[in-house]
Amino acid sequence: MLAFFRSTPYLRTEKVRMKRSKRSFLVKMALLVMVAVGLSSCRRTAFHDALLRAEALMETDPREARAVLMEIEDSMLKIRDYPAEEAGQKTGKNLQFSIFNLQSKKESALYALLRTQADYKCYVRLTSDSLPLIATSYYGTRRKTQRAALAQYYLGCTYSDMSRDLDAIDAFLRATTLFPDTTNKYYAYSFYELGKLYLKHEKKNEALDAFLHYRCSDACQSDSVNIGYADINLGRTYLYMEKAEEAEPFFLRVIYNPYINIKNKDYHANALFQLAKLNAYLKEDYARAGEYINSYIAGYRQKENIGAAYHVKADILLHENELDSAFYYYKKVLACKEDARTYCETYKRLTELSLALNQTDSSDVYFQHYMAYADSVNRIRRDKEISDIENNHVVELHDRELAVQRSRLYWTWGILFVFLLFVACIAILLNDRKHKNERLKYEEALNAIKQRQIAQTVLTSQSGSMPASPPIDVQKERIAIYQKRYESSEWKRYFNKHSSEMRGGLYMPVAEASQFEQYLNDLFVDMLLDMFRDNEGLTDQEAQFCAMTLLGFKTNQIAYVCRISADAVYMRRSRIKKRLSNSWSDFVFSASTPKS
Repeated sequence: MLAFFRSTPYLRTEKVRMKRSKRSFLVKMALLVMVAVGLSSCRRTAFHDALLRAEALMETDPREARAVLMEIEDSMLKIRDYPAEEAGQKTGKNLQFSIFNLQSKKESALYALLRTQADYKCYVRLTSDSLPLIATSYYGTRRKTQRAALAQYYLGCTYSDMSRDLDAIDAFLRATTLFPDTTNKYYAYSFYELGKLYLKHEKKNEALDAFLHYRCSDACQSDSVNIGYADINLGRTYLYMEKAEEAEPFFLRVIYNPYINIKNKDYHANALFQLAKLNAYLKEDYARAGEYINSYIAGYRQKENIGAAYHVKADILLHENELDSAFYYYKKVLACKEDARTYCETYKRLTELSLALNQTDSSDVYFQHYMAYADSVNRIRRDKEISDIENNHVVELHDRELAVQRSRLYWTWGILFVFLLFVACIAILLNDRKHKNERLKYEEALNAIKQRQIAQTVLTSQSGSMPASPPIDVQKERIAIYQKRYESSEWKRYFNKHSSEMRGGLYMPVAEASQFEQYLNDLFVDMLLDMFRDNEGLTDQEAQFCAMTLLGFKTNQIAYVCRISADAVYMRRSRIKKRLSNSWSDFVFSASTPKS
């Protein structure tokens, strides 16, 4: 019954339907995965394209580039499902979480670099180093690339905005080593920023070198605005170095530079201010200094930041002995926003003037403020820390140069070693080929002799007589081949090297003598067979003696190999002559008796 139900058409149809349903489910799941992957890929491609578009716009329209980056940020915040009212507030760590956990490290680093660059170009004060640190961490400092250099440059800009001057100097110095092209304008800007920081911390010589580097760069060759920036800072540096003759032309060039006046009138006003200081403190031309400072005060727009100008005007009035007016302008300095140095000098002057004007009640207060600001000014100077940064940077550059030199040296020696190894291999192969060719020639010559011997044996056999040994002329041909092979062998050089031992009556070592005997057997194998066949009772030692004689060995050489005396050699020669047949005896000993 069970078999019947299994075989019914209904059950078979149900099984087919279930299989089709399962297959359909798998197909739908596969399509769903493919769609999800495709959407993710499209989103990633769109993100990457937006980054490249922002990077292309950065130099020509940084505001538009920043808008593109803001759109990317908004899209990432929406992906993280932030509420609409909170999406606009998600910055800093939340922004990093929303963007850098969704995209690749490469795209995250590029976004961080471009966002920092766009904010800086759009005059948005940088208050966090989190973004530039992401960029510098990815691009590193080992390879010279544009993005690695820009990451360090904008890290320095960030630290400058955050008043972390030592970190900014370190970042700018590192940036100058990473630009692959020193004609790049950001390479020049790095020196410009370094010059400003050096000047701020009274590192005058270092500031002068940095500004001169910037002034001679390609960025200043065809851009009058950049030339104006360089001139005003070079003039300030020479002024702080108390070199009036060098400083004044730079300030005058800024005043007469029409392009920088259009771009930024503050530089024109600053040049007037610096000329006032130059004429007042270095040239002591207080009349001209007064004209410059009055023009500066009259035209300067930000009155809350004009305290330094009031201080200079007060100094001019003080030198002109107008004490009341000087005291008035020193008091006006305190109502303005100024740095610690200006306040320190102002309180010092007020202390002196209060005593001169009999305002003793105020002198103690002014003196206490003066001492407090003097301590602040001393803390501002960071000469040792800056010097340490520069020294570390120099050491890093030196180590990098040594690493490059070491790498080049390793590559040079490696290539040279490979070349020498290649040459040695070629020489060995050529030498081996030469020996093989020589051996092949010897074997061909011996085979030709053997073929003639075989032909002679066949003819002799047909005539009914016993086969005879090859005639002496054939043996002479063999001897010529054997002698030639011996002359090119190592044993010839060995006996030449040990000639003094032979003349001294010494014997060849047993192991080497055995090797040489084996060499003779291999060399004279065909001739020795003929010799043994024609001379019954001939021993191996006697046959080797004949072989050495045929090679032209002298008595002392034979004695050295056979480890016997010279007299024994003569006796053995006489015995062998009697043992050999007449033809072989004449053949072997046909030459004159070898000399000792």
